Amino acid sequence: MSPAPGIPPIPRDALQLPADVLWLAHCKDGPIPRVAAEGVRALLETELEPWNLRWQEDFLDVQARLRHASAAFFAVDEADISLVACTSAGLEAISLGYAWQSGDEVLIPAGEFSSNRLPWLALSARGLVCREVELWPDQLAANPAPPPPGIEPEQRLLDAITPRTRLMSVSWIRFQDGTRLDLDRLGQGCAARGVHLVVDGIQGAGTMVPSLTHVDAFVSGGHKGLLGTQGQGVMWTRPTFRQRLVPLGTWLSAPAAFSQSGTQADAGDLWASDGRRLEAGSPSILSCGALGHSVQLLLDSGGARAIQAHVMALQRLVLERLLPHEEWSSDVARLQGLLESDRLGPTLSFRVEDDRAERLLATAAKQKIGTSTREGYLRVALHGWHSVRDVERTVAWLTQVDIPR
Repeated sequence: MSPAPGIPPIPRDALQLPADVLWLAHCKDGPIPRVAAEGVRALLETELEPWNLRWQEDFLDVQARLRHASAAFFAVDEADISLVACTSAGLEAISLGYAWQSGDEVLIPAGEFSSNRLPWLALSARGLVCREVELWPDQLAANPAPPPPGIEPEQRLLDAITPRTRLMSVSWIRFQDGTRLDLDRLGQGCAARGVHLVVDGIQGAGTMVPSLTHVDAFVSGGHKGLLGTQGQGVMWTRPTFRQRLVPLGTWLSAPAAFSQSGTQADAGDLWASDGRRLEAGSPSILSCGALGHSVQLLLDSGGARAIQAHVMALQRLVLERLLPHEEWSSDVARLQGLLESDRLGPTLSFRVEDDRAERLLATAAKQKIGTSTREGYLRVALHGWHSVRDVERTVAWLTQVDIPR
């Protein structure tokens, strides 16, 4: 039996969660902490009285705090952080900024969310080819197989590289089945083949520790595991990769002296070299303020390593408690194999039939349990505030005898 999970690293009272609410859906929307809401209220007061607004403290410093907290959380250089509206916006800055030639190729896994599919398909008119790669046998069948233990999606992606491949863009953790890719293995293989690796990290950011050693860009919206609001995210880019990208040409992507004064810079110094180079003008300062407070709370709660260890302990406990129940045993064994081989993100994605999923969702709603389904998977997303009591309640809901099988 696995060790019991300890005290949750994030205090439950840091969030406005009523005692009878069990929120298992941060893979869809994360609750913002109380401190983030309070910070937004304070910033909103400055908007009521713009004559009292302080440019440095109430605008530039709010962005700076988000950059600083994000860099500390992901253990990267602050200069390499860009503030982006969402995952799509960051990937769009890369797709539009890269110097493509007709016939160049991008590889993405099959079954990607639209955020990591449409930015590449949109460039087909310019001659860019986007190929989608099957990650395990029968993934693309009419009745697709769920990911089994022992899969090697990284090798399948690397084997698909051709001389025309310039870039590979993957979800670190898949939104529907919860599978986690090995970024070190994939990044090393890409680098050896002269291919850039771009990562959509939204399903793991805030709860898992990404290895960026061999990655060129990592993008995440902030409204899921990072516990921010919709419409604000962060992007990390490797400096050498960032310099290859054409800037968006917005006023805040210029060097500080130019962007603040409007004075034309020298021809060779039009754009900032740091992460601001890829930013799309003025960000939502309210959303920046909220996300900055949320990321700081995650840091103060032990950071990603503490949260990941807690989440994985909770996952093991959920699966151990479900294993004796015949109706769950097969899928539980599959998920246990994936978990022990570091193949899962923070979400346990159970493969269930549609009618059964509907009954489970209906029962969850009556019991004030928040969860979600995607493409045939029932998703149970765990975070740093969840406890053993939450596990017990989750298992009780999933194993209720009054739900027909």
